[in-house]
Amino acid sequence: MRADMGESRRDTAIDTSGAVPLFQLFPERLEDLSPHTQDPIGQYRKASSPRYKRAAYHFLRPALDLSVRRYLGRDFLRQVPNLVRVLPERGLPLEDRRNWINRQCPLRDKRILLLGAGNGWEVLSWARYKPARLVALDLYPFFESWRLVQAESMNSRLGAPDFLLASLDELPVASESMDLAVSDAVFEHCKDMAAVLRELHRVLRPGGFIYATYGPMWFCFGGDHFSGRGGLTHGYSHIELSAGAYKDYFEAQKKPEEDAQSGGRYVELDLFSKLTTGQYFQLYEQQGFRPVETILEISANAIEFRKRWPERFNKLVRSYPGTSPEDLLVKANFVILEKRR
Repeated sequence: MRADMGESRRDTAIDTSGAVPLFQLFPERLEDLSPHTQDPIGQYRKASSPRYKRAAYHFLRPALDLSVRRYLGRDFLRQVPNLVRVLPERGLPLEDRRNWINRQCPLRDKRILLLGAGNGWEVLSWARYKPARLVALDLYPFFESWRLVQAESMNSRLGAPDFLLASLDELPVASESMDLAVSDAVFEHCKDMAAVLRELHRVLRPGGFIYATYGPMWFCFGGDHFSGRGGLTHGYSHIELSAGAYKDYFEAQKKPEEDAQSGGRYVELDLFSKLTTGQYFQLYEQQGFRPVETILEISANAIEFRKRWPERFNKLVRSYPGTSPEDLLVKANFVILEKRR
């Protein structure tokens, strides 16, 4: 599903050196999803971690790595390019993730394209680095939330981010006009990942970067952003149950009104790439990107599920040729990619 922009991407390609509030270029006839999601300013503040907690994670990270790396086989680990860490969930707070890419590609005065902005709360975490231009886009409109984020950023003297309504596989952005593309929890929803990467290769300058964290991975516990509701035993319902049984489970566990950025809505729209870690890296290579650094995140629920029901776990692995036990344990990939010159 794509937003109706009226003209083709090539006819409406935007020179990102301008200062146009991009969301004003598009009609607001589409339903604004802002009332169906969280307050973006409150969500940003809630996602921020105190310094003492980040300091503790910094010193504990080597031990955390050892505690979960043992669940992954050597053959699997060798196939992950430039792997620098294996971590449990929440082992890399938001600020540390931003600093991770900032060390590789200093963000100040850069032209940044934020993919899958949703209600826009993450924009503030990038704006504090004072980029030259920050363009945030999403396939669905959150007009009122975007206005709140833009006002908050301007009031904090962080500049005015622009918002764009567009599909990731058809970007109305000029070729080689961006230094960096960034996203959190977006790539797992891209149904045509190859097309998305082709577009990113087009809009990034030679030597430009992609920063992306994505998950839960499809074959992991809760890979549909929904399974696991109702208890640990349901964590793999999306790949364990028949289509009919899964539909019954979904209807039984669905909330009367799902958040616009929740698993319930994603299931109804079938917004999933359904790729494994290995398949993502194959696509990166094919589309002209070099992995610079990789971090894997392991699901504690997946580990516990395998301990309690080893036969069910092993049956799931056998049911999907081409997957490995690790694919059912790895919750997320964190990657920094460089566009080959």
